[in-house]
Amino acid sequence: MKISLIGPKWNQMVNNYPPLGLAYLAAVAEQEGHEVRIHDFGLRPQKPLEDEIAEVLDFRPDLVGFTSMTTSQHAVEQAAGPLKAELGVPLVIGGPHATTLPDRTLSNPHFDFLVYAEGEETWRELLRALAAGDERYDRIAGLWWKQDGRIVRNAERPLLPDLDALPFPARHLMEIDQYPLYAPNGERMLTLLSSRGCPYDCSFCFKGIVGRTHRQRSPANIVAELKQLIDHYGVHHFYFIDDLFTINVRRLDALMDGFLKGDLDIRWQCLARVDRVTPAILEKMHRAGCRGIHYGVESGNLEILAATAKHIKLDQVEQAVAWTEAVGIAAKGYFMLGLPGDNEETMRQTIEFAASLPLTEAMFSIATPFPGTRLWDELARQRPGTEYNADFTQAYYYNSYTAEIAPFLNVSEVSDERLSQLVLEARQSFLEAKAQRVYLGAFGQGLGTVLWRISRWKPLRLAGRALTKLGLFHRFRRLKTTGDAAIWG
Repeated sequence: MKISLIGPKWNQMVNNYPPLGLAYLAAVAEQEGHEVRIHDFGLRPQKPLEDEIAEVLDFRPDLVGFTSMTTSQHAVEQAAGPLKAELGVPLVIGGPHATTLPDRTLSNPHFDFLVYAEGEETWRELLRALAAGDERYDRIAGLWWKQDGRIVRNAERPLLPDLDALPFPARHLMEIDQYPLYAPNGERMLTLLSSRGCPYDCSFCFKGIVGRTHRQRSPANIVAELKQLIDHYGVHHFYFIDDLFTINVRRLDALMDGFLKGDLDIRWQCLARVDRVTPAILEKMHRAGCRGIHYGVESGNLEILAATAKHIKLDQVEQAVAWTEAVGIAAKGYFMLGLPGDNEETMRQTIEFAASLPLTEAMFSIATPFPGTRLWDELARQRPGTEYNADFTQAYYYNSYTAEIAPFLNVSEVSDERLSQLVLEARQSFLEAKAQRVYLGAFGQGLGTVLWRISRWKPLRLAGRALTKLGLFHRFRRLKTTGDAAIWG
């Protein structure tokens, strides 16, 4: 069969990350002997949907598969209609949204099958059935399908016990060099997964695909994929997008040994919890090429933090960030404003806490309840009648910091307008604190403080901006950004 796998358009923004989920499914389909194409509509948000659909139609697939997040489901449905009408072939949908709201998703007349939860083996069995003309779909665990217009839900499929059994993602089917994902030094970066799942139960996090489980690939399997990527793409910078890369210290230690013994010459970054790192493992991670760790901090107020079930303490945050930066790894902090119970004072505490940390980078997002999270369940109880609709295309929880964004389903105790302003203020406060630390580090406490205060003089700042446009302050600007760039080498 000829198979098209489609990643939907994102609302007004480019997808920076190659869709690894589709690439895993494509690899399975190729193992089964099918011809596959991946069409990531999210790579070019300004390209008309009609043109994207035309490229799929030119391929004339025998089967079309979609993946979808809640924020992109409406875009999926916009593409599914014309494709179904023109091709008349089976349409399959999977991913977080399909798993969260399967009945609602499959009730769309354009979809014939829904892959529930972890998809690779369900997908494999569906392909075999379709290729053989075997319509006994009730035998396929993890599949939802339609029989005479009625939705049929099969038994759930157990999670894959051995992630090493999966083929490496079919990245050769994606325009890898077109994704705007770069290391701080400007070189191209690729993503990969070393594990699946997270056992924690944070209120804002979606657990629908794999639940509160955590399965890991073997160090040898991960090293083999890294070597393949280095050999094939010439890339030496990687981002492990695991939900939680550092959960198992013993396994992490063995993985670092694999990186070191493999002589990979790589630089990489990952996601971690502040209570799952030690000075010793951080030092070893640095020797193995780690140059960036992203920590979820969320709030600087203990009560708000406790309500998220994050189960971390502020002193653990301070300790982990200090340890990380001390060994030469750039620490990035993720913070969330507008959580339930958040008011002007509690969010001000979060902003001040973020500014006090020696982070290389900080990201401030707006708390947004998504179906499938405990935050959503709490919102639905408080506001009966709340349900998913097409408006979720506007559910931005991140911020480009170039303009205010309107919160979607604001669950805090401040107005939408004030919450938007606070996100921008948070970013500015952090950048000013970071710049002050640069002055103090370069010139000492006394002179650094004086020079810092002079630099804040408005006429001087306006003049500096003008000169910067002429390129005269380029070298000074590099001093202010070395926390991101120089540390990566």
